[in-house]
Amino acid sequence: AAKKPAAKPAAKPTKATPTASKPVADLKAGPAVATEKNVNIRGQAAINSEIVTHLKRGDVVTVLEQVTRKAGENEPGVWARITLPSGTHVWINQLFVDGSSKTVKAPRLNLRSGPGENYSVLGRIDKGTAYREIERKGDWIKIEAPTNAYAFAAAHLFTQDPARLAAAQGTG
Repeated sequence: AAKKPAAKPAAKPTKATPTASKPVADLKAGPAVATEKNVNIRGQAAINSEIVTHLKRGDVVTVLEQVTRKAGENEPGVWARITLPSGTHVWINQLFVDGSSKTVKAPRLNLRSGPGENYSVLGRIDKGTAYREIERKGDWIKIEAPTNAYAFAAAHLFTQDPARLAAAQGTG
């Protein structure tokens, strides 16, 4: 007697990823409040990008824009490009600055998330811009981030709800 082919196993039900199932508010330029206990701020709008700094629930940031990108599995597709929180540092290459006057001598200089060209660009500063040095590592100088430096965080980790903003800013 001929053997019947084995039945194919039933397809496993697909589970929605936690990030894909979260509703994402449409973030506008302006203040927003971190809604989670620990929010990773990244150099690029990607889950595998380096972590630049962290926020905690209730921290207020300035959203510059909302960025939508094709998301991988278990990865958010909507990101907030935010100004770097105060106290965050960036790196510049010493070859493009005047060390005695602590100013930029190149026409434009990339701000990086770490001491090397393999780190993400977090903004740029123009010729003549003064900087405050924190430390040195080889040819790289860690400086205080200027106000135009930016990074990314998953948009679903923020709210722009007026009541929560007022409470976080101490005005509610």
